Amino acid sequence: MELNQGGNPAVAEFSKIQKLSLWYGYFGLVPFVALSLVIAAGMFNSGEVRWLYDSYSALVLSFMAGIYWPMALKEHGPACPARLMRASILISLWAWFTLMLPPICRPLAFSAGFAVLFGIDRFVLEDLWSWDYLKMRLHLTIVVVASQFLVALAN
Repeated sequence: MELNQGGNPAVAEFSKIQKLSLWYGYFGLVPFVALSLVIAAGMFNSGEVRWLYDSYSALVLSFMAGIYWPMALKEHGPACPARLMRASILISLWAWFTLMLPPICRPLAFSAGFAVLFGIDRFVLEDLWSWDYLKMRLHLTIVVVASQFLVALAN
């Protein structure tokens, strides 16, 4: 374990975790970008590639919504625990129902879901997140929504 200048191991460890979250967050964009480019270019079997893209979108949207459960269970913070749990459930259901929509409607529905997630992080939970995390979330949301629009244009 490394120590920071103040000799505090917890801060040094948090820094490692923070860096890891940035790597994982940005690496998670690879399927969005790669698959949206493949869809836009009309490469391979577009139906199968589209299903991979849409199912990855639903997976990530549900995963990100699931973050709110542990926060709600702590029963403190800027948001009502029951509202966080409801938001988590509703966004996960939104992702699932979006998979049942016609393909032409999915990019807009997924974009709305990712925008709502960012809105909750930014305007409801901003006191719990570091600026680096919120900046990363903004970047991720912009790229994901842009890839959704690229897929929508390819329809």
